[in-house]
Amino acid sequence: MPAPHQTLARPVTIDGIGIHSGAPVRARLLPSERVGLIFARTDLPGTPEVAASLDNVAGTTHATTLRQGEGSVSTPEHLLAALWALGITACRIELSGPEVPILDGSAAPWRDLIQSAGRAVLPGERPVLAITAPVWWEGEGATILGLPFPRFRLSVAVNFEVAHAGAQNVDLEVTEDSFSQELAPARTFALETWLPRLRESGLIRGGSPDNAVVISEQGPSSPWRFSDELARHKALDAVGDLALLAAPTGAKLAGHIVAIRAGHGGHAAWMKTFVGVNPT
Repeated sequence: MPAPHQTLARPVTIDGIGIHSGAPVRARLLPSERVGLIFARTDLPGTPEVAASLDNVAGTTHATTLRQGEGSVSTPEHLLAALWALGITACRIELSGPEVPILDGSAAPWRDLIQSAGRAVLPGERPVLAITAPVWWEGEGATILGLPFPRFRLSVAVNFEVAHAGAQNVDLEVTEDSFSQELAPARTFALETWLPRLRESGLIRGGSPDNAVVISEQGPSSPWRFSDELARHKALDAVGDLALLAAPTGAKLAGHIVAIRAGHGGHAAWMKTFVGVNPT
């Protein structure tokens, strides 16, 4: 079914911290008449812009990082997932720091913020970016397969092979409703054994029980929102990363993505493989 391009009906603002930088940041989402999801670093001279695009992926270690010219933005995946899943194809996102705020570790606050802003229809129809033949990528213990399918379907499987973080999977067609109810509330997580290495790398400076679930031998640091929350959060991340493939044109995705033990690096590698055989 044809879908229109949409932007926000009014500006909205939210404050938070970056989970890796620990820096306070204000995010302001503004209506735009230009198709694309464009970040603007208001804390840097000249307010450099960074477009949400696969071409601008500069890093994928524990989060996606985008870089364009003098500007960079890290950890945009939850916000991008919410914008794309809710049909926002044109938006300017002003950030007062280098990292998108983590909020509660999920995309639910972004969903609520976007819904509070309302939506305005823009001219034109969204194109469809379709997977027309199988696209396979495998590496670093992960496998991603894209298959033809008339709508956007996502199947994600994870297994960290420790107590409380074993085999989980989720399979769903991603629509605004399914995203809002089934994926958006799923939170960022980490195994307790990962924490020393992450801290030594200068990461998770803003991490806390308020924005991440830590999984120890005793169980999760807070009650699960879903029994398969780990797989659902990985699916949420996949939606946010896949938005980079579609955002420049505001496209809808038609295809079935099967991701096994995949993360940001695998998502980027699969997308580059896809573009190589099916240029966007």
